[in-house]
Amino acid sequence: MKKIALYILSITLCFTACRKDESVFDQSPDERINKTLSDYQAALVSSPTGWKATIIPGNGGIYHFYFRFNSENRVVMYSDFDTATAKHQKESSYRLKALQQPTLIFDTYSYLHLLADPDAAVNGGSYGSGLLSDFEFALDTLYADSIILTGKMNNTRVRLEKASQQELDEWQNGEWADALSFINIANIKNYFKRLTLDGVEYEVHIDPASRTIVFQWLSGGAIKQFATAYYFKAGGIQFENPLTNGSQTITGFSDISWSDDTQTLSVNVNNTAGAIAGAVKPLKTDVNAPRRWWQKAADDDGYWVSLQGFHVNGVDDAYGVTSIPDYAFMIFWPKYGTNSGITYDLTGFITADAEELALNFGAAYQTPAFTSDGRIMFTYLGTLGDVPPEAEDAYLATAGNFLNPAGFYLVQTSETSYDMVSADDAKTWITWVY
Repeated sequence: MKKIALYILSITLCFTACRKDESVFDQSPDERINKTLSDYQAALVSSPTGWKATIIPGNGGIYHFYFRFNSENRVVMYSDFDTATAKHQKESSYRLKALQQPTLIFDTYSYLHLLADPDAAVNGGSYGSGLLSDFEFALDTLYADSIILTGKMNNTRVRLEKASQQELDEWQNGEWADALSFINIANIKNYFKRLTLDGVEYEVHIDPASRTIVFQWLSGGAIKQFATAYYFKAGGIQFENPLTNGSQTITGFSDISWSDDTQTLSVNVNNTAGAIAGAVKPLKTDVNAPRRWWQKAADDDGYWVSLQGFHVNGVDDAYGVTSIPDYAFMIFWPKYGTNSGITYDLTGFITADAEELALNFGAAYQTPAFTSDGRIMFTYLGTLGDVPPEAEDAYLATAGNFLNPAGFYLVQTSETSYDMVSADDAKTWITWVY
């Protein structure tokens, strides 16, 4: 009898263990994911004053956004990408979707897409990838007053936080747009940009894509340098790290305004008025830079590369070299060849013929002269090869620009890059990369 009871018990246990219709969950997988999406949808529309967000793309820079979602899958936004996005509210669509996890998708082109646009001309990033940002986000964590997101493509981390009425007003009243006036620094046509503040002069260099700022100033006759990231805020910009120069500390700029008439950017620092304006020469000339630039390639039997040719009076690629058929890049090659006993340098135009690079024409110059005050001077010898008719205008303008009678300063911007800047007005320059 005991054996029979044990046998019946084992059958019961087996039957119980093998039932497939029982679940540890109260709801089916579809019901659970729909509930999660519903919770996120309710959270997104729950803030009547919207959400604020900070986005740091893979290429660097700190960008701020404002979003307000409604239950009809529409979202309005502002952004500190530029003055237009900070001033004008934009409406687009969004949707929540169950992919591998709940996902928030901004599915029409919006201010958010500007960071991710693969056209580098849009955002100053890299061709094919933009600033390495996202517009589809996995919904990671939902809190009472914030939502954590992660980009699906580039893992961009975003935290949405409920905005206050004051924070919304700052966008709507134009305080963010006022701050974005700072980007007008790019409209100063001179290469050298000088900040005069309480009697101190600073050279200012901006990288708008990565939102970094570099200051140089003279101390005891020597150049001091400081670099930091910056970000926009309502009414001004904030430095990630403060600049300290003796008793002077600069943490950012406020009360920013731009004058087209004077080409001057007015700022306020610690209740002290300052101005950023163009300058025609460096704060201190690196007198050895021209020789160092030329000698580097000459010693290596190598060449310097420029992708876009000359920037002139605020216009990139002013002479249209990138419009030359099959254009790839320009080069400057010291000691390229010898003609009638004269060793010459070459500014060559590289084209891509049949998927191969070719140097078919260029301008030959004598070995340059180097002045004691830090300028390089070029003397034209002639043309190498045959210039195609469709390239003639760009070629002649570029070759002629080398003959600026005032010559050029060379500004070293990294171990492998220099900017060659016209010494007459500093409104013409070309970037060389090794």
